[in-house]
Formats: sequence, C-alpha cells, structure tokens
Amino acid sequence: MGRDDSMDAVLARTDHVWPDVYQALKDGIKTAIDLHDFIGWDYRDDSHLYKHMIRRTAVLAIKAHKPDLNPEAEEDEPTLRMSGIILTLKEDLVKVWHVTPAEISAPTTRAKRSFINQPHSRHFQAGLYDEVRDVVSHFRRPEELNKLILRWTVVDHCISRFDLIRPTGAKKKHIVFEWSDDLLERYQLR
Repeated sequence: MGRDDSMDAVLARTDHVWPDVYQALKDGIKTAIDLHDFIGWDYRDDSHLYKHMIRRTAVLAIKAHKPDLNPEAEEDEPTLRMSGIILTLKEDLVKVWHVTPAEISAPTTRAKRSFINQPHSRHFQAGLYDEVRDVVSHFRRPEELNKLILRWTVVDHCISRFDLIRPTGAKKKHIVFEWSDDLLERYQLR
C-alpha cells in the first residue's frame, strides 16, 4: 500500500517538528530586531535583510537543536540566497516560505514548479493505489518524498501566519493545494 499523504496522516507524522520550527523563527525575529536596533535601522526600510536574518537564525537554530531535520537554505535562485528553508524529513520534504499575501504566487523557477506539482494524495491511498499501481507509478515513485509548504508571515515582529500546505500545482498565478492546516494557534501561546 502507498504512503498516506492525507492531512491527518501528515500531521500525525510531522507534529513533533513544528514547535521547533516555530521557536526557531521566533528566535530569528528577535535576532533581526536586535540587529536593526544595534545599527539604528528601521526594519521596515529593510525588509529583505530583516527576513534574511530571521531565516538564517532559524536554520542555525534548527541545525543546533534538530540536526535530523537536515535544515538547509533554499538557493535555487542565484540572486536571492536563502529565499526559504528546506527541511528533509523521513517521508516529507518541506519548504518553509515567508509569504505576505494569503495566496502563494505561482513559482517562476523550474525547481519550484517541479516542487509544487504532485498528484493528489487520495490517488495513493488504500485500494485505489493497489488497483492502479502501474498507472500511479507514472506520476510518482514510491520512494519520492511528499512535498509540503510551511507558509509563515511576520507582521510587526509577530508570526501572524503559520500553516502547512500540500501543493498540487498552479492555476493562473497562484499555487493550488490539496489541503492546508493552520498551525498557529497550537504554537502561538507556547
């Protein structure tokens, strides 16, 4: 039987990860604030450095406390290093992206388009998977990792969005997803 990538199954197997990522991003916000205060800059005038410092601190914090998550900076865009964070889990590949609008823009690079294009999980569950295994293998190899996006937003030094998304492609100018789950309330008060 194929791996279950439904929302409930993914949350069950990844729930231990999100508190550490949330805390790492909070630590990154503190670092970015401290850096801007030390230099005397207004973070609103320098949003790219502000978010970069958050990501950089988060990657280092995750590497120090949870090296098994294999955190790395996403660098598929040569002009924008550390545009995101990548976490490699046993069955899932997670890209941690800061997104300001609610909708995520369709990717412009080949690597990001490849990342978001994956079949719906319901095609791989239980009997359906067993019955159409040959057809399904055309779309996804069994060892291929499930791809997820952890979408987060920082507003006034606070994380205002922290949700997990399973993308399946793009329609017009935005990413289409099979499911999403708002994780913010679970970790906001910790």
